[in-house]
Amino acid sequence: MANEQLQEEYLVTARKWRPLQFKDIVGQEHITITLKNAIKSGRIHHAYLFSGPRGVGKTTTARIYARAINCLNPKDFEPCNECDSCKAVLEGRSMDVIEIDGASNNSVDDIRKLRENAKYPPISGNYKMYVIDEVHMLSTSAFNALLKTLEEPPKHLLFVFATTEAHKVLPTILSRCQRFDFRRMENDSIIQQIKFIAGKENITIDDESMNAIAQKADGSMRDSQSIFDQVVAFCGNDIKYSELANALHLIDKEFFFRISSSIKEKNLKDLFSLTNDIMTKGYDLQECLSGLLEHFRNILTIKVTGNTNLISDSESLKNKYKIESEKFEKNDILRILNLIANTEQTLRYSPQPKIRFEMALVQLASMDSVVDISQLIHEISDLKKKALTAKSSNVSSIEESDSTSEIAKKIKADLNTEPAKPVSKEADLKVNNGFMNLIDNASPSQEETYSKESPSAQTIENRWNDFKKEYAKGENGLLVLNQKEMITTVFFKGEIVLECNNDFLFQSIKNKQNEIKDYLVRFYKAPVNIKIVAKEQDSGTKKTNETIKSENRITTDNKETKFISSNEEPAEKTPQELSPIEQAIVDMFGAREVKIMSNG
Repeated sequence: MANEQLQEEYLVTARKWRPLQFKDIVGQEHITITLKNAIKSGRIHHAYLFSGPRGVGKTTTARIYARAINCLNPKDFEPCNECDSCKAVLEGRSMDVIEIDGASNNSVDDIRKLRENAKYPPISGNYKMYVIDEVHMLSTSAFNALLKTLEEPPKHLLFVFATTEAHKVLPTILSRCQRFDFRRMENDSIIQQIKFIAGKENITIDDESMNAIAQKADGSMRDSQSIFDQVVAFCGNDIKYSELANALHLIDKEFFFRISSSIKEKNLKDLFSLTNDIMTKGYDLQECLSGLLEHFRNILTIKVTGNTNLISDSESLKNKYKIESEKFEKNDILRILNLIANTEQTLRYSPQPKIRFEMALVQLASMDSVVDISQLIHEISDLKKKALTAKSSNVSSIEESDSTSEIAKKIKADLNTEPAKPVSKEADLKVNNGFMNLIDNASPSQEETYSKESPSAQTIENRWNDFKKEYAKGENGLLVLNQKEMITTVFFKGEIVLECNNDFLFQSIKNKQNEIKDYLVRFYKAPVNIKIVAKEQDSGTKKTNETIKSENRITTDNKETKFISSNEEPAEKTPQELSPIEQAIVDMFGAREVKIMSNG
């Protein structure tokens, strides 16, 4: 008998703690204030549209509004909930406030009946109100039948339409209503309400449990209260997160921290073990991915903002997220989020969701870390500065040595006067070692025969044939210099310019450039510059010495010379035209722009 009485008295939390006045409605102040002011000023509209997610107070607000406009003893434009009119509405027996379910009364005949009854004035109140829930379920014919009454209603008639899908309501209906959009409930608002209800019911609940209920409710106050009832039935009056997780079959947050740690440590074995745990415990893989997505989202917010204000969780979990965020870079987190989101889509239609889930985790753990381009350029610049510092240090040590020859000093002076150019380390080392070994191996009498200055262009030209006779032999590997039909030799301002007729020959001589320089120093007893260029294929005529001398000369980073006419635009951009990234690449790798001519 006692149990039957208890069942009769019991009301679910959503009904027992339903707001009775405007001030009790949580999270919808922009609507409640507007409605109260409308009653206060007498500007009551004949039709309202309440739209928003489920469980946020649309029908509750409509009932409070109905009681407020018909209340016999209003208090600050709030319903008193004590007069006959208010009690009739609360008990659902009022003849002036009629609630209709639009999903089951959606035909044109139902609307015709409504129109017939709407003509009669209210019995006890000032207004007769129709509250049509899920109004978007009405048929097009039913909407059209309602239009005339909605456009020119009697003075005593009011309509309140409630819907979760306002876009399905005909525009002709929308244009005749005042529209109020209800907000999705914030987690903090839900937590405060659950905490208030638990206090009134003498139920203890920890912070993690309230956060879990709020997140599970997904912005719906009614859903959160239904979940609260379920948890109380399972845990009793003392609710703890460990028991709540079992009641709602929630995935423990610690599980997501284990996944992120395994991804960072690239521990594939642990990831497969975690997947097996998910399947053993019967967790939904889609729900697991959603939780993992939110987990990395929390890490990203801390990484970007530097604080935990945007995370809805207990303080202990916020601290764990802060520690976890230090393990990841921002760009890596973005890539992880993108892969998880894509996996969520493909998992819906995958015939083997477990394998697809495992593949996603392995991909996350196998991704390489990314480096920001600005950081990479900064590191390249630092390496370049260190290389140049080491190079200057080597040259200074040559100068300080007592046994340094005059030609070594000349080389050192040339290096100091040249602007720093990004040549490859192997080529630079080969050239410098070639000259240094030549000087170091020379006898004292030979060192004195070297000249400090390069010989004149005439001297170089007069002795060129003798040089070829002595060094252009098979054993020296310079036999290619005797190919007169393929090579044009030009002597220009103390430099030897070798112009090659084809690319193969140009590349062959270019590969021997450092070797030729060594032989030139031995032969002329002085430094001699040599330039190797490829002949312009479309010029039509062979260039003469005077033509080459009259042209502008451009020295490239690897000390080769390329000639262009004075009225031709250079291929490379000037330093002023280069972006910082382009300039860094040019400085580091000696890159240059190549114009591609179209066939047209």
